[in-house]
Amino acid sequence: MYQGYITPAEEHRPIGSGSPPGSRSPLGTLAFLALVVAPFVAFSYPVATVAILTGTVALAVLSRSVLRTLRRRSGRVQTFTLPGLGTVEYRITTN
Repeated sequence: MYQGYITPAEEHRPIGSGSPPGSRSPLGTLAFLALVVAPFVAFSYPVATVAILTGTVALAVLSRSVLRTLRRRSGRVQTFTLPGLGTVEYRITTN
C-alpha cells in the first residue's frame, strides 16, 4: 500500500516564478498570427508586395534626405522671393 508523506513548505514550487502562464496577451497573439499569415499574403499578391516594399524604401530615403537638408540649413537665415509680392525670410531651428 502507498504511504504518502507531507512535503515541507520549502520543497513547494513558488507560485509566481515556475508556474505556466495563465493566458496570453491579445496583442502577442495578433502579432504571431500576422507573422504566420504575412508570407501567404506576400506570395498571393506579389505585385502589391513589391509596390509596398518599394514605397517603404523610397519613404525612408526621402525622409533621410529631408532631415539631412534641414540639419544643413539649421540656424541660417534663408530668403524666398515671391515676384510681385516681396521677400520672405525664414530660419530653421532645432529643439
